[in-house]
Amino acid sequence: MALEFHWTLPTEGDLQGRDPGDPTARPDHWVTVARAAERAGFHALMVPSGRHRPDAWLVAARLARETRRLKFLVAFRPGFVLPAAAAQAAASLQQLTGQRLLVGVLAGGDIAEHRAHGDLIPHDDRFSRAAEFLSVVRQVWRGRPGGIGLRHEGVHYRLQNGGLVRPLRQPPPVHVGGPSPAAERVAAEHADVYTLWADSPGRFAERVRRVQALAAGRGRTLRFACRVHVVARDTEAAAWAAVEHHVGGPVRDRPADGIWTGHGAWRTPGTPRAGTALVGSHRQVAAQLADFHRLGADSLVLSGDRGLEEACRIGEEVLPLVKVRVPAAEEAL
Repeated sequence: MALEFHWTLPTEGDLQGRDPGDPTARPDHWVTVARAAERAGFHALMVPSGRHRPDAWLVAARLARETRRLKFLVAFRPGFVLPAAAAQAAASLQQLTGQRLLVGVLAGGDIAEHRAHGDLIPHDDRFSRAAEFLSVVRQVWRGRPGGIGLRHEGVHYRLQNGGLVRPLRQPPPVHVGGPSPAAERVAAEHADVYTLWADSPGRFAERVRRVQALAAGRGRTLRFACRVHVVARDTEAAAWAAVEHHVGGPVRDRPADGIWTGHGAWRTPGTPRAGTALVGSHRQVAAQLADFHRLGADSLVLSGDRGLEEACRIGEEVLPLVKVRVPAAEEAL
């Protein structure tokens, strides 16, 4: 399958909610980012979910009106909404956007996030619930075969006479992420795409092989996405200077391979972002991204410290270099 490029929209703003007057946390700025991402050649825009962010479904619906080809990877958490309601909302957005929806399911995550929404289920039980949730969602999308409504009696959900009135002809691809074995099992059984954090080549490839084997044991195949933050400049020195400017001090744990795992330490609490960053020249970062594709990633979910500026920079300076290395890379334009 062709390599696809996704960009992340920081709806809480580039300042991560630290300034209520941040102009990058406003709808008109999101529209600008979406249009720029489409022009830059990105396949999809990832719209994150969280209590410090606006509703991802509504943001995606708004931005779909301002773009023509850009798809939207909308993240949400089982437990915050019933599966039949989520299936109906996804079906509606899929139709309204002209089949431009991708669904991201977040099963784990911060306990405080779940408690803030009144979801008190223990962490380890969220994955069994997510598996049942996705099973119900897919059944609802099938409609009512033979006019018979869906009946489901499960551990977490019970449905009577369920199912869409009309089956969803093109269900959106379902993305599942998470580093735990439980998340891997959910993805192997129910996802179309499993999302991994960028990691050392050996560990990344090993996880791809392990989860693909889990899926194969269930008679399924998976695609894989690599989620990573990107800091790319004309030179490697300039890239690290940009990192140090952003974090407000020197970075002493610079890795030799440019895969910086210290990025997560600089995140604002409550506004999670990618914990791993690629730092280097445009050519260095392009080579690393191409390597992740060779290791099994079918899509690259990228982000930057400034959503608009970095989307344009990566689109102009890095993606063309990746496409040279990976001729089958998806052309969004």
